[in-house]
Amino acid sequence: MTDPLRPDEPGLERRFIVALGLSVLILVGWGFLFPTKAPAPTPSAEPVAAAPAPAPNSPADAPTVPPAASSPATEPAAASPVAATGEERIEINTALFDVALTNEGGRVLAWKVKGNGANDGATVNLVPAAARASGRLPLAFDVDDAALSETLNKALFKVERSRAGDVDRVAFSWSDASGLSATKVLEFRPDSPLVDLQVDVVDRGRRVPVRLAWGPGLEADDAVTGGYIHYTGQAVYRVPGALPKRLRRDKVDETLALPAAAGTTWAGLEEQYFAALFLPSVPGDVVIRRADVAPAAEAGTTEAPKAVPQLVAAVGFPDGKGQLFVGAKQFHSLRALGHGLEDVVWFSDYGLIYICAKYLFLALAWIHSNTVANWGVAIILATVLLRVVFFPLNQYSMVKMKKTGLQMQRVQPKMKAIQAKWKKSKDPQSRQKMNEEVMALYKKEGVNPFGGVSGCLPMLIQFPILIAFYNMLTVAVELRGAPFFGWIQDLTQRDPYYITPLLMGATMFIQQKMTPASGMDPAQQRMLLLMPIVFTVMFLNLPSGLVLYWFVNNLLGIGQQWLVNRHVARLQAAAPSQG
Repeated sequence: MTDPLRPDEPGLERRFIVALGLSVLILVGWGFLFPTKAPAPTPSAEPVAAAPAPAPNSPADAPTVPPAASSPATEPAAASPVAATGEERIEINTALFDVALTNEGGRVLAWKVKGNGANDGATVNLVPAAARASGRLPLAFDVDDAALSETLNKALFKVERSRAGDVDRVAFSWSDASGLSATKVLEFRPDSPLVDLQVDVVDRGRRVPVRLAWGPGLEADDAVTGGYIHYTGQAVYRVPGALPKRLRRDKVDETLALPAAAGTTWAGLEEQYFAALFLPSVPGDVVIRRADVAPAAEAGTTEAPKAVPQLVAAVGFPDGKGQLFVGAKQFHSLRALGHGLEDVVWFSDYGLIYICAKYLFLALAWIHSNTVANWGVAIILATVLLRVVFFPLNQYSMVKMKKTGLQMQRVQPKMKAIQAKWKKSKDPQSRQKMNEEVMALYKKEGVNPFGGVSGCLPMLIQFPILIAFYNMLTVAVELRGAPFFGWIQDLTQRDPYYITPLLMGATMFIQQKMTPASGMDPAQQRMLLLMPIVFTVMFLNLPSGLVLYWFVNNLLGIGQQWLVNRHVARLQAAAPSQG
């Protein structure tokens, strides 16, 4: 079980960007400034209204959303009660998941997704243990009357199961003597992750606006899940023309309501690699609220565990019809389903990083599908291709930096003479005159002291690509549990023996030593030599696939720097003979 209060992904992404930004700032110097990334968007810009949160232990967690106007019922009130005599467990098995339902409210006891990086082919249950222990299960009825919600979710529904072709149909029905009735129908297909839904609640001849809720929480419960980069149980919803909006579970203190007029395409809960999303056939209202749930007590302890924040996402079905997606966030599979479901794969909230990460994943997936069925080798090939694409720019920048370094080395004695001349003068006027003489020397010798700054262009270009690699490796379920070779058995997790980060740091040190640092004072040169140490420490606990990318990139950089040094040396040797 993962830590419910683990840092969220957007915060981690910002910290990673800031850490790399500071490192690049040290490398580039005062010639470049990097702005801090904006925080992850909140739903404040959306047409979302806030209302006080219900009591944490309220079974229905009823929102304070104004009830929609009732419409005439499409079916008459029940003449006699319809209910089961006892609790029943209904199991559905398809090629994609194993589902266990209960007739108590027609809710979900377990939803086990098959494959997707689980060890030894085991399934991944997405219903958290805390939700199961508390009896507050997913797929609950959610209406504006809290007492009515509790009545429906505790009622023992009559179950009718049938099969038409390859469709497995489970129908729940219930009514009482007062004229209150409810139905919930689920239709499963063997090879589809989408489940067709029908829901209806009628009270004394009038239809009651109803939502279906998923929660509290969503969390994979297998050994592959883990690490400080993992996040669970946050709310997500998508409106047309925009990327999905996300709400962290520890940041929602009030019930949030999105009206049907917003046209929400889908909404639900997600964790890093999986999601549970409702897709109403007609856009309905969306309610997201906090529900604190205590995890199961550990064996051998007498102290009651402290409740932790979880979220419940409830989506309205105005015409009583829609679909439910529960499964892995596989990009290509989601795109084939339509509805913009592929947008639930959280590449980034930042435009440039989102584009880089998305198309980097698409390129990596193409390489994996068409060349070699090993994601680690695919990362190596993608790194080589990226290096080839940027080879001309890298070559120009490296040659320019090398030439500038040699020019600075040539004028170094004259510059030191000027500095020695004004060494004893400490007043501002003398310092200004010294700087003027140095600049005059540069002009006379035809030296551009800032020419070497162009050598930092490759780093600036690689910066968003590095962040994109990080984001892609932490959200692509296709790489979840994917081995490389030897001791690296999951490219989305850190190297367990820290071998690749140490090799990466060594290659950075070699490349740094090969790069000219002429014209820099000794303190600056020592600072540059600290960069490999900074990067090594920073990469120790990052995904091994990201470390593999940077390590291979450094090896290619060493080779290109060697070619540049040879090229510039030949130009220097030929310069006297050319007059």
